[in-house]
Amino acid sequence: MTNEELTQKAAITAADALATYGKLNPAQQDKFIDYLVQETVLKDNARVVKFRNEQLDIDKIGIGTRVAQPATEMVAPSNRRGVTTSKISLLPKEIIVPFEISDGFKELNIEGESVEDHIMKMFAKQLANDLETLYINGDTTGQASIEGDILDGGSTTQYVKDAFLALFNGWLRLADSGNVVDHAGTNIGLSVFGAMIRAMPTKFRRNKKDLRFFMSPDLAQIYIEKFATRMTPRGDSAAAGETQTPYGIPIVEVPLMALNPTVVEHVTLSGTTAVSLRYNPIVSAGENVLPSALSTTPTAAYTEGTDYDMDYTAGTIARNAGGSIGDGDVCKITYQANPQVILTHMDNFIIGIGRDLTLEKDRNIYKRGNEYCMHAKVSCQVEEVTALVKGTNIGTGV
Repeated sequence: MTNEELTQKAAITAADALATYGKLNPAQQDKFIDYLVQETVLKDNARVVKFRNEQLDIDKIGIGTRVAQPATEMVAPSNRRGVTTSKISLLPKEIIVPFEISDGFKELNIEGESVEDHIMKMFAKQLANDLETLYINGDTTGQASIEGDILDGGSTTQYVKDAFLALFNGWLRLADSGNVVDHAGTNIGLSVFGAMIRAMPTKFRRNKKDLRFFMSPDLAQIYIEKFATRMTPRGDSAAAGETQTPYGIPIVEVPLMALNPTVVEHVTLSGTTAVSLRYNPIVSAGENVLPSALSTTPTAAYTEGTDYDMDYTAGTIARNAGGSIGDGDVCKITYQANPQVILTHMDNFIIGIGRDLTLEKDRNIYKRGNEYCMHAKVSCQVEEVTALVKGTNIGTGV
């Protein structure tokens, strides 16, 4: 059984090192929280804040306009300059990780009693991956996913709403409120990076060493392959795996950021009029269309060409009058868009982790095993959305 399969099992085995009554003391909490962050690329590229309250407000202060003005001798200026204040809020959402470990598993496996610590680290690592996926891809609209992809033993053909990714909006969705550059299919390269830099207000790009291009590993690899074809020392260094820094800004590969990001929208289909989606073009045959009320009940998707018609190049969807979608119905469409890149300061992303993180353990004497439960409260935000540029519709040619 692989580590991934093991962490997905409902029952296994865990922890001697838990504090009294299964609650971590403050020193253990900090260590455990830091451990989660260290398992991802976010550690050095996001600001982590820890809080106890139900809501965390981060105050911002700035000077948004010119402060200097002409002076006249012996005349007091008629107005005074001040500062602007604002705040961003993080609303924590609770995450739970339940699992069991049988006595037999601890007795028979090759690691013996020490397997408990091994399993706890595996669950912590998987939880870190799950949280990073949420930070990146969260969307409160709630994408539709094959039930079997998110629930062990679920349907392999029908869809449910992914309630985990619907907890809050992640950075890709929050970035839609920033400076968006549609590259119209231009292949990844210096022209793409240059256009994104120019789209960022000058005051935020004075210190390029603090900026980062965040992208999927596949898109970064395409850029490296493109750069490595140059018969120059820089081309050789790219082929050798040196970190690329277009215009002096490092590229950060985000493992859980997909080459073709998943997008979800609710659209009203009236008559047979085509409705434009947020992005175009979209990946052909990479969409699923379901009722907007989709929840935990597995549901079959509507059929393209029978219930609806797609124009993948234009990024539009239209109701088919002879299908199962009623006139005026609101549909949930989940689709894959062309690659995207985010340019921002390395600390502009914020991760909020509740201080009341708990790891609890209970004994089930009838089942002869231990039950465990991790609880966490998490959230994410962008501190200054105007200091963020989102590049969309990027081509993948070398």
